[in-house]
Amino acid sequence: MSSKCLSVVALAATLVVLAACGGAAPPPPAETKTETAPPTVAEPAAEAGEAGEYQVATVADGGIITGKVTVTGEVPKGEKVEVNKDNAVCGNEKTIDDVRVGAGNTLADAVVWIDGISSGKAWSDGQMATVDQQGCHYTPWIQAIAVGGSLNVVNSDAVLHNIHAYRGEETLFNIAQPMKGQSTKKTITQAGPVHLKCDVHSWMSAYVFVAPHPYFAITKEDGSFSIGDVPPGDYTVKVWHGKFAEKSMQVKVDAKGSATADFSVAAS
Repeated sequence: MSSKCLSVVALAATLVVLAACGGAAPPPPAETKTETAPPTVAEPAAEAGEAGEYQVATVADGGIITGKVTVTGEVPKGEKVEVNKDNAVCGNEKTIDDVRVGAGNTLADAVVWIDGISSGKAWSDGQMATVDQQGCHYTPWIQAIAVGGSLNVVNSDAVLHNIHAYRGEETLFNIAQPMKGQSTKKTITQAGPVHLKCDVHSWMSAYVFVAPHPYFAITKEDGSFSIGDVPPGDYTVKVWHGKFAEKSMQVKVDAKGSATADFSVAAS
């Protein structure tokens, strides 16, 4: 008998003896499973003005900033543009009327805000802004949204529009909306004005001001604004409009007091 066969017989005999003595063969080792933790993904670094920098806090003895924005010089008049496509929906002529001036050259649709305030009152709104592509215009021309809020753009026209969103010269996104009723929602995470254009219809234009905190206002028809519940302190107040240069001034808000910030912007 070969040595291999003898080894097998010996092993079998050993198992029989163990069974007879009430023993049992040792079970095979259990299969070991190693749990692998999912890879850690680093969060993107926060940009200046991103959501989370402003802290909501109780405002004691808050004051108010009020004022009015006016225009000096020759106010630009609405430019008329001949329509050369999609006339059935867009018509034959459009007016680019993006400067609204009232009696005494008061300026509507300007954004006024406190620059650099890091804590204060809670947001009352601003989590979503909706812009409509309707009649081959963006409507409304200006509105504001909180940093980290959602911008929803709806196409109400039965023609192709696209949403070309700019921050300065930088393209944030460029999305076609060929169907009536189509909508696109985007989250905006950096403060500042976002300019919406349509490359198909060059006259279409609107702005969404992305605010880093709730201390802002959009001027009314008479150019007036009001920012309330401001913690006492010294502040820089700024004004911006899509057609005029940004301006700023210093104000002091006393406890339960009122400060005035009247701006005059120059027409180019």
